[in-house]
Amino acid sequence: MKYIVKIEDKNFQIDITERDGELEIDLDGKPVSADFIKIKGKNLVSFLFNHRSFDLEFSKNQNEVSVFLNGRRYDCLLEDERSLRLKQLGGLEVETKQERELRTPMPGLVTAIEVKEGDFVKAGQGVIIVEAMKMENELKAKFDGKVKSIKVKEHQAVDKDDMLIVFE
Repeated sequence: MKYIVKIEDKNFQIDITERDGELEIDLDGKPVSADFIKIKGKNLVSFLFNHRSFDLEFSKNQNEVSVFLNGRRYDCLLEDERSLRLKQLGGLEVETKQERELRTPMPGLVTAIEVKEGDFVKAGQGVIIVEAMKMENELKAKFDGKVKSIKVKEHQAVDKDDMLIVFE
């Protein structure tokens, strides 16, 4: 299966194939050596990439994955080959109800809500701040829209995938 991963304005093509129970991974057309072990019950992965070891923590929100590595957060947008082809064939994007909800990518504490119900937001605009692992993470709107309802309050603890804001 082919994936396009966007990390900070850079696109990477990842092709993952399973052969004889082993994963073969190509990164931008070049084979790489990679292996991982998931830490049971957590979003932690011990990842071996080209013979270097990394400990990564993941949180997922729709097609976006946040990766925490060495105290730094990387937001990654994932698209599989099928959805990318649909976009290229006709600019088709099917909007689902879930795409109109902002959910927390990690457990934490809501420290600030930067919008109120009825506000119009632009894609990329910060709307809420969640503190996790002693870091403040500003969560941003993924599209232009109107804030329909805010489902949390400041200083409220939230779990991974809790609904924060609903947009129209």
